Amino acid sequence: MNVFLVVDETYFFHPAFLAGVIARSPDKFVGAVLITKISKKNNIDTWLKKNWYQLRFSEMAKLCLKQVRSMILNLVASPKPGSFHSVRSVLKYYKIDFREVQFNVNKPEYLNFIRSKNPDVILSSCSLIFGKELLAIPKRACINRHSGLLPAFRGLWPVFQAYRNGEPVTGVSVHTMDNQIDRGVVLSQKVIPMPQGSRLYDLYRQCFEISVDAVLEALDKVRNGNFKPVENGKAQSYFSFPTSEHWKQFRSRGGRFI
Repeated sequence: MNVFLVVDETYFFHPAFLAGVIARSPDKFVGAVLITKISKKNNIDTWLKKNWYQLRFSEMAKLCLKQVRSMILNLVASPKPGSFHSVRSVLKYYKIDFREVQFNVNKPEYLNFIRSKNPDVILSSCSLIFGKELLAIPKRACINRHSGLLPAFRGLWPVFQAYRNGEPVTGVSVHTMDNQIDRGVVLSQKVIPMPQGSRLYDLYRQCFEISVDAVLEALDKVRNGNFKPVENGKAQSYFSFPTSEHWKQFRSRGGRFI
């Protein structure tokens, strides 16, 4: 199949995940959209800057050090399997034609670029909303990678919300996309445990590590025309950014950010 990628540019997690999918998939990756800016209302970095007081000093320091280290390595290290430090470096290494997008992927110029690649599947791991025209472009499906066990914990910070809610596990879902956030048919799910005292950073790292297998499984199902849903019996729920009360619950269960 021809697979088109729509992926957020991050220095954490996304590069290794994307490289793993490309290296192991039998499909052809025909192009990509690299999301470099998103609106403030959905921007985790912006939210953290405004709500810095929710993090402990040691957590802020660790997060800053990790980000600075990744940025430096991205500038000086040679991109190669096992040591990618940006999504851009992955796309360049695998010679995937891409366009940089800010805020809105539904503009005509981007839609035309995606159409020109004749995708069978669009694979999304990003923070932007797909419009009706974009959803209709691929021949088979748009599919999205989500850190959380859908249909529960749709929306933002799903792993945080699952942990502060006392869930024993979290994981990853890959689902078909429609005009509602994190809806559609769940094609694949993978589960990881959430012991008390977990670090949110480590949980998300594990989610992205198992996302490779989840995406490959979902692509295989689409390739074979198998859209049978994975069901886990969980009730639907949706969350935006965490409230102060959510942070208190998260901390009371021994949760740590990093």
